[in-house]
Amino acid sequence: MRKTISVAICVSVALVIGVLCAEMRTSAVTMTPTPQNDHFIWVSVDQDQGRPGYKRVVGGKHRDGTTMYICRVFGITPGKLYNNSCHYSFVGQEYAIPSRYEVLLTDLGYEWRSFDEIRRSEIKQTAVAGGSDSNGKDTLYMCRRHMSDGWHPGKYSYKNNLCYIPWGNQEKYYAKGFEILFPSN
Repeated sequence: MRKTISVAICVSVALVIGVLCAEMRTSAVTMTPTPQNDHFIWVSVDQDQGRPGYKRVVGGKHRDGTTMYICRVFGITPGKLYNNSCHYSFVGQEYAIPSRYEVLLTDLGYEWRSFDEIRRSEIKQTAVAGGSDSNGKDTLYMCRRHMSDGWHPGKYSYKNNLCYIPWGNQEKYYAKGFEILFPSN
């Protein structure tokens, strides 16, 4: 009887994992494109070179000299493009997706403004939105923070009022000492 229960549990776990993997692949492939008349647009990483006048948004620079651009996974979670993978944080961990992610492009100037020097209402009014939490109730914006090895971009949760940085295989979070992405005036 125990052997039958163990087999049933293993099969159930395998099916759940298979469904989740299929859902992740489907979600990444069927992302709704951002309207192309906007100044900040999200495009699939394999299509970012085909937008005349647009360039990738720089999120930071690693100590090794690598420029980190803004990316997002599953059409909702902002992160950093580093070593040809989109790194994002989720429930305490750093994850990396090597394909099927989006990059943020712009045809405008932009600036990173210190969170400690802006009013919170400015974020909702003019900061560049990057996605939402998994239930769609919290808008996520791009933030970045200087870590020991350079500037690293991540996601800012308006609801939690925290900047989450994928760094060192962990999700680091900060209540101050970071910057938020805004279009230039």
